[in-house]
Amino acid sequence: MLFSCASSVWAQESKPLFCAKVPESVLSGLAVPYARKVSPDGSAYCEGLLRAPIAFAPLRIISVKQQQDPKPQFAVGSTALLRWCDEPNAPVHLALRSMKAPMFALDALQAGQFRWSADLIAQWQPDWNSIAARGTREIEISGQKYEVFLPLRIGLGYTNNYSFTVNGKLPVRLTTALIESISSPGPPEIIRIVSVRGSVSDTWVTTIPFSAKPKGVFRVTLGEDVEQAGASTEPIYLLHHSCTTK
Repeated sequence: MLFSCASSVWAQESKPLFCAKVPESVLSGLAVPYARKVSPDGSAYCEGLLRAPIAFAPLRIISVKQQQDPKPQFAVGSTALLRWCDEPNAPVHLALRSMKAPMFALDALQAGQFRWSADLIAQWQPDWNSIAARGTREIEISGQKYEVFLPLRIGLGYTNNYSFTVNGKLPVRLTTALIESISSPGPPEIIRIVSVRGSVSDTWVTTIPFSAKPKGVFRVTLGEDVEQAGASTEPIYLLHHSCTTK
């Protein structure tokens, strides 16, 4: 029994600090429990199944991706490539979470791009459209620190059209986006948006073009018209870097 306890503690401590803090006891019995893995470049990351979905606050932006059509699929036996637009040496915390069962999860800390074996994600959640994707890092502007989102994509290429997925238990009709520049002074911008139900229950998706905006950090809040319930998401901070096509 002493050996079993020590093994469990070692397994948890061996996970990188950026990985989700999930007790080993909660993961027992899963086919491929969330655990430490090694990518082709030798860096450690975490991947596998969780017992239950991550709890989200009401009406929250849970995913920011670059718009891709058709939606990518992961294939067994291939190497998956996750990319974003940022300074080349800036490490980004990557967090992928299934929005429906089975509850696949992945965490990594990488700069520029991330390659890993697609075998597990292809087996348990092959549809990119069913995965909430968050790429975040900290930026300091005028002495204040912000956790910013970086829109993620699977594979090569780049687009300035960003797809936001919102989670909420009550039905909403998101029709407006409030966009405020943090990097440079200027009036806030309110634009009209169209949101549609996501492929997973309790989610809504909208796409916003950022091609005409300068590089910088923007505070983004999505909401309903006042004629409706007037609900709005918690704001997020978005890093728009405006890459050239890769």
